Amino acid sequence: MLANKKIAYIFVSIGESSIEISKKSFFKNFLDKFLSKNKKVKKDLTDIYEITDKFISSISRYSEKKCFSFYLNLENRHEKFINDINEYKADRYYIFPLYPQYNRDINSIANFFSLNFFDDIVEKFFWTKSYSHHPHFITAHQKNIKSILKKNNLDEKKSAILFLAKKLNTHNPLYFFECETTSQNIIKTFPYIEGHLRYFSDDYKDLKIDEIRKNTIIIPISNLIDNSEIIKNIEFLKTSLKNQKKDVFISKTLNYNNTFIRSVFDIIDDKNFVSNEMLLSL
Repeated sequence: MLANKKIAYIFVSIGESSIEISKKSFFKNFLDKFLSKNKKVKKDLTDIYEITDKFISSISRYSEKKCFSFYLNLENRHEKFINDINEYKADRYYIFPLYPQYNRDINSIANFFSLNFFDDIVEKFFWTKSYSHHPHFITAHQKNIKSILKKNNLDEKKSAILFLAKKLNTHNPLYFFECETTSQNIIKTFPYIEGHLRYFSDDYKDLKIDEIRKNTIIIPISNLIDNSEIIKNIEFLKTSLKNQKKDVFISKTLNYNNTFIRSVFDIIDDKNFVSNEMLLSL
């Protein structure tokens, strides 16, 4: 019988973009304005790190093992994180990125780990591979859609879903493929709804939804947490869609979905892992 391993979990994210990491930045001003219009979002959660910390804390309640968080762009926490990992001396660290599809942000975090930890620590890092197609992830989004349809008494034949994903600075075919498969897997439960996949943009004037589709549900799929980019692009999309006389509904990111929160460790326990070294080679 194999001896029990000392396991710890690390939840990782870029965090807020480097030009918008201050609470007094554009992000806070924009989000305050957004929250004043949307009473469904708690007004005290006005910072991406507060929101993410609360999300990770909610997940951690479903495990007795130690959980750490890491944000690449929150440099004032880096030294403590590195010391905590070195001192904890786990046999394995299971890393869960807050991005369902593989993207270069994940690669950047893996590179930071390789540069700031000795090899004997990095060898203990096991990354959860893309879970963009995982049934728990797909089902959570479908549950959100069903809730919107039921709550607002929407006719599927008069509705459209707009999947919203981050636009990458570099070409990454795997990321685009995974965004497509995510969208396809979510919408197949709704045979009468028209689906569209759009990436972040400064201009959505070319977006056209069939005239018969009076209702549009916007679903962010490339991040588990609202951030300034998502909120900004949702506002741009709402303006474009309302100019087309559409009723717009926003599906919450999965940090507000209790079903998904309870399922995160099930996704990790599938043990579909890659090493830090393998991740850097992608």
